[in-house]
Amino acid sequence: MPWSMRTLIVSLLLVGRVWGAQPASTRSGEADQAYRLGVRLQQEGRMAEAIEAFRSTLRLDPLRASVYVRLKEAYGRGRPGGQVVAELRQQADQDGTDFISWNLLGVLYAKQGRWADALAALHQAVQIQPADVDAWTNLGWLSSELKQREKAREAFRRALTLDPAYGRAHAGLAGLYAEAGSDHDKAIEEYRLALSAEPDNPDYLYDMGWVYYRKGMTDEALKILTEASILSPDDPAGRAKIGWVRFRRKEYRAAIEEFERALRAQPAYTFARFGLARALQAEGNDDAAAVEYKRAWREANNDIYLLFLIKLYLQRNLWVVLLAVVSAMGLTLVWLMRRRGFPQGSEAASGKRWADRPR
Repeated sequence: MPWSMRTLIVSLLLVGRVWGAQPASTRSGEADQAYRLGVRLQQEGRMAEAIEAFRSTLRLDPLRASVYVRLKEAYGRGRPGGQVVAELRQQADQDGTDFISWNLLGVLYAKQGRWADALAALHQAVQIQPADVDAWTNLGWLSSELKQREKAREAFRRALTLDPAYGRAHAGLAGLYAEAGSDHDKAIEEYRLALSAEPDNPDYLYDMGWVYYRKGMTDEALKILTEASILSPDDPAGRAKIGWVRFRRKEYRAAIEEFERALRAQPAYTFARFGLARALQAEGNDDAAAVEYKRAWREANNDIYLLFLIKLYLQRNLWVVLLAVVSAMGLTLVWLMRRRGFPQGSEAASGKRWADRPR
């Protein structure tokens, strides 16, 4: 091939590459524009158009995970979950490269408890688009929920390789450390990194405060949990966590108020009801504590609460228990003596007389 022809072909290939691949700054600018358009359309109630704008944003910039929040809101507005799932599945089947639909399907399947379908969908999403930081993070959270800790850790780390400042991935890693109970300090460090990305996220604050509680650092725990409660005052899990910290500090009246507040927000919240029972018992209100233990047992169908109830009854009636034990021991002793043939009463006396007779 003549040199001029080779030069022409190479030049055309280079031009083709330039035309086919946009610079990162150009893609980012277009993604910004598409996102702003989606927000405006969403505010105007034009959901179908807003969804397409948000999808365009993610196709241009798969690392912009915050767009998924808007996308979920747009899909879910005024429509049942089953309809959204059917629509997303149809789109995913029609377009084999639609990583956005697979990611959203993974989230919705998980909410429905369809764990195998959720895992398959999220694996499909990251296979199609390995740079989708939200899909990797969702895969991490789902794997964590299914107790697949190593897979969860790997998914979170893949997400953080793509976006080192992604708060949800840091919070996911923190949860793994906290659940394992092996390294509370690493869990706290990851929660701090998550909060550096989302400083006003009350969930991260509540969870970090709980890690401090598990470390036995109740002063730090109460400070952080109180800060979280300002951001989300009616969170039942958060109020219950504050209640447990107050209980450990022996501030029983304050603990009771926190547990009652959690139960007003979520009446069937056993974690709070059990705490209320413990605090009432510690305060000396055994009758009310017994009622709450019974309710916790019935709500959760967990015999651990029944054991606490039995223990409470035993403590309240200790003298009866001791009398019953002593009586049982006495009856057992009499039974053993008879079983072994020990002489008793007249039998012992006649035996002595027989032994004293002259031979």
